This record gives sequence, structure tokens and C-alpha cells, in this order.
Amino acid sequence: MKRTTIRDIADSLGVSVMTVSRAIRNHPEINEKTKARILARAAELNYSPNPWARSLVTNRSNVIGLVIPDIAHAFFSEITSGVQEIAAAGGYNVFLCKSDRDPRIERAQIESLLDTRVHGLIIAPQQPESSPQFLQELLRHKVKFVLIDRDFPRVKCFSLTAGDEEVGRLAASHLIGLGHRRIAHVRGAKTSSARRRMAGFLEVIRASGLECRAEWIVEGKFSFDASREVVSALFRRSSRPTAIFAASDLTAFGAVAALRDAGLTVPGDVSVVGAGNIEGNQHPDPFLTTIEWDSREMGREAARVLLGMGGPGERPPARIEFPPRLVSRRSARALGG
Repeated sequence: MKRTTIRDIADSLGVSVMTVSRAIRNHPEINEKTKARILARAAELNYSPNPWARSLVTNRSNVIGLVIPDIAHAFFSEITSGVQEIAAAGGYNVFLCKSDRDPRIERAQIESLLDTRVHGLIIAPQQPESSPQFLQELLRHKVKFVLIDRDFPRVKCFSLTAGDEEVGRLAASHLIGLGHRRIAHVRGAKTSSARRRMAGFLEVIRASGLECRAEWIVEGKFSFDASREVVSALFRRSSRPTAIFAASDLTAFGAVAALRDAGLTVPGDVSVVGAGNIEGNQHPDPFLTTIEWDSREMGREAARVLLGMGGPGERPPARIEFPPRLVSRRSARALGG
């Protein structure tokens, strides 16, 4: 017979898992009427507390929840390896979830992890930067969590990211140095990393006295297919750029596919620069010029920070940046060269 969970109670009442958890734990801030309704439904469903679920509050668990958008993506695979390395050294296991870049799936996974045996969470959030409410709710409930590859300025928590403004600056400077003056940008989704990479890119473009037309900034959503679609539309216009900076390697490859669909060559007709180095240094013939940073160390540091929370010498919440560097390959060349 299936055991009733906190999620079952939450779904039946249309409230969050955390609200049900607070009611069952008799949290002092829970509304009495809400608590009574939740406890009544728990009794109806024959709910009995799961001792593992309480471990999040008592900090007795040895499991870390890791929520990333894509387990097949080399960038997030490196992060996962770094997290697992530090977790294993500390006697912890990692429970891995993928959100498929869907904020609703991500929320459901996090709520499920809060109802299971996890010590804390490492999240590469897909929630829009303008909607920090869910993360603020985690803070209110004193959930231990660290953000990775994203940050939310209005949420006082640890976040580990690349130096995203510098990512954009490096890409723009490299393409300008190659003689390009008509440079498009395939931006990411509505996240801090996408916003900052575009800001750094535009900073260099404007400082160089160049123009980046509004129609040359298109949203690729950090997706191969979305990037392919918007770049295809861009190159159906009469006014075309000679180079593209894509906010991630995946969107860069989508752009390359679109250009080839249009009968154009890379870098013969159009130069392309990405970000993230998903081809890595072990690829037998890496093609994409990109901006890289140490994603495995980012995963290691995220695990160190999470496991250090609540311990002696705990650091105050901060944004931790990993310095990027240019990796020059074959997808970008000097204009006319």
C-alpha cells in the first residue's frame, strides 16, 4: 500500500509542500486555521511522518540534492562531477535531478527533495531572474541551498557563477580584434547569466563606437533549436552581421546549424563565438571558439559552501565568480582573412 506523503497532502489542499511541513512540525509562524485544515487532511489520508523527511530540519542526512537543467550537457556534467567529488570526500551522496529547463518541473523537484532525505540543495535555477519568490521561500524556511551558474540579486544567498560580464567583454573584444564591425548576439533565457553576458558584450561594442542593431539581438533561450530558429530568421534579413556571439556553446551550435542551412560557412562567411567550452579539452577536434571557466571547480566549491553552512567559520552569503578566458579555435577568423 502506497504511503501517504507530505506532497499528497499538499496537492489535495492546493498548498505548498513547505506549508504542510510547517503545519506538521507545529511551526510558530503557521496560521492556526491553515494548520488545522492540514492536520485534518493528514489524518484523513492516514499520514504518518517519515523520519527521513525530518532530516532536512535536523541536519542528520548525508544526501545532497543537485538540480540542474540538463544531465547530458557537458558543462553541467563537469559541475556534477565536482559536486560528487567533494560530497564523497565528506561522506555524502548526491541525489541528481534535471529540470529540462522548465521552472515548473524544477519547483516540483525541489519540493520533492524537501520531502526526502537531503541535507541541502545545489540548484542551477531556471526560475526567471524577475521571480525570486520561490528562493525567498526557501530562505524563510531555513533550507540550506547554493545557486550555481545563476544569481538573484534580491535573494541573500550563496551563488557561484562565471564572471559573466567579462564573458561578454572577451567575446566582443575578440571579434572586434578580428576586424568585425557587424556583430550579432544570441542571448540566453531571462537569467542573470544571460543579462550580464549581454551587458558585457554591449559595453565593449559601444565603447568601440560600433552599433549593435536591435534586430541583431535575438533570444536563443540557451537552446540549440531556439537558436537555430532565431538565427535562421536573422539571416533572412537583407542586413546581415558578419559575426555572432552566442551566450552559450549550445546556442552557438544552433547558430552554426542555421548558417549552414542558409548555405553559409563558418567561419568563411560568418564567425561564431560561444561560451562554456562544452567540447572541452579532450575533444579530438574541437571547433568552436569559446569562453571557458572552471566548471568542475565551480561544482567543488558549491559543495564546499553547502557542507560548510551552519559550521564554524561559516562565510556570509556572497556571489562567487570564476574568471573566464578565451579559447580561440576555428569558428572565428579575421574578416577578409
